[in-house]
Amino acid sequence: MADLALLLEFYENLVKSRRFDELLWDAYVNGKPLGMTHLGIGEEAVGTATMKVFRETDIVCPHHRSHAHILMRGCDIKAMLSETLLKATGTCKGKAGEAHFVDAAKNLYILGGTLGPCYTVPVGFAYDFKQEGKGNIAVAYSGDGSTCEGAFYEGVNMAAAFKLPVLFIIQNNFFAISEDFRKMTGLNRLSTRAQGFGIPGVTVENGNDVEEVYEATKKAAEYVRAGNGPMILEIMTWRKMGHGPNESGTKYKDPEEQKAWLAKDPIKLLTAKLKEQYHVTDEQLKAIDDRVETLLQDAWEYAENAPYSEPEVAMQHIYAGC
Repeated sequence: MADLALLLEFYENLVKSRRFDELLWDAYVNGKPLGMTHLGIGEEAVGTATMKVFRETDIVCPHHRSHAHILMRGCDIKAMLSETLLKATGTCKGKAGEAHFVDAAKNLYILGGTLGPCYTVPVGFAYDFKQEGKGNIAVAYSGDGSTCEGAFYEGVNMAAAFKLPVLFIIQNNFFAISEDFRKMTGLNRLSTRAQGFGIPGVTVENGNDVEEVYEATKKAAEYVRAGNGPMILEIMTWRKMGHGPNESGTKYKDPEEQKAWLAKDPIKLLTAKLKEQYHVTDEQLKAIDDRVETLLQDAWEYAENAPYSEPEVAMQHIYAGC
């Protein structure tokens, strides 16, 4: 059971990542220039709860819908937002945007631009960790659609064969881009694919409950860290919006299923738990909301007023040592 302090930390990150995405949505619909933008509205519990489990020395590789993950990892919000707006003050000087976001100081590498490497590059990190023997693990995130890539089978197979310390997390939001994973795969749960590699596979049925996700991730990370080899942790959640801000997603979603999942909004679930079980007041939650809003508005003003990188910057940091 998570304690109150941890649940309040989760609440703050849920609100922060939700408002972060809403600011990006407002910018998009008002015609402001953005890099590639994938909103995680409704999915914030996955990144928030899982990231709290991992050590600073673990290497984490979120996918492209990962603002909650990045914020929970402790990346600087001004540099993060600047990168999303493609500014020189961004973590990668505005050259990566959100889909290729890297913060090496936080051991965070997003491999979301091309879907296959999200299952192969972390295996390389894990191989190195096994040689070091210090108990660090690599964490590979993906969506449901990426599990249909050939690299999924290659990466998981190698990790299983060498008993590498890598945790594969499938953030299953049902629809990849615009097709239901159940139609694409004939499966109701993707964690069952672990059986073909002889490794454990576990599904968190309510991935919008931060406490449930946190407890399941702790157990999974402990298993991998103990030298047992890899495992797959599938976390069921729901993509409230479309794949990108240019489409709504309504054409391929069942309205009743959408309604049922929206009733399990992660912020609403945690708010109810905080009030009912821990007697947290509206005033306490509003104080957190206000603090988050001030932080985001300051970061937005900073990022929007920041300069773009000069053209010659495009040729820097291409090779190691440059």
